[in-house]
Amino acid sequence: MAEQPAAKPWHFTPFHVDDDPSKPGRRQNWFDLAALEKALGRKITWVYSNLIQPGATAGSHYHKEHEVLVWVVEGELTMHLRDVRSDLAETLRLPANGPLLCVPKEVYHAGANLGDRPCLALMFASSRPRNSKDEYF
Repeated sequence: MAEQPAAKPWHFTPFHVDDDPSKPGRRQNWFDLAALEKALGRKITWVYSNLIQPGATAGSHYHKEHEVLVWVVEGELTMHLRDVRSDLAETLRLPANGPLLCVPKEVYHAGANLGDRPCLALMFASSRPRNSKDEYF
């Protein structure tokens, strides 16, 4: 019997978009924290942003505990992922207002802005960002 390929530990999760026709020119995004916590598998304790300039890359590390959902507000992010345990790797394009990407622990991640304008990403995380005791390069 053939061996099954490893399952990707990362996945996408949707959120609610409210395009109210009675209010033209406005779009509202709703994030149900309970649903996001269920998708992440952990309680969200921090929300932070990353502003990544054109040509720059954020990340290129992994965590043993920290898990995060990534949502692009403006611009576009090219996310490089690699599972530390299985070595499975994938590069994903994250457009603005797309679904959230769940990056679990022990997954190398790096977000590159290959565009010509800044990229703003919002992160929903299970622990404090930039914790030197839980960041591995």
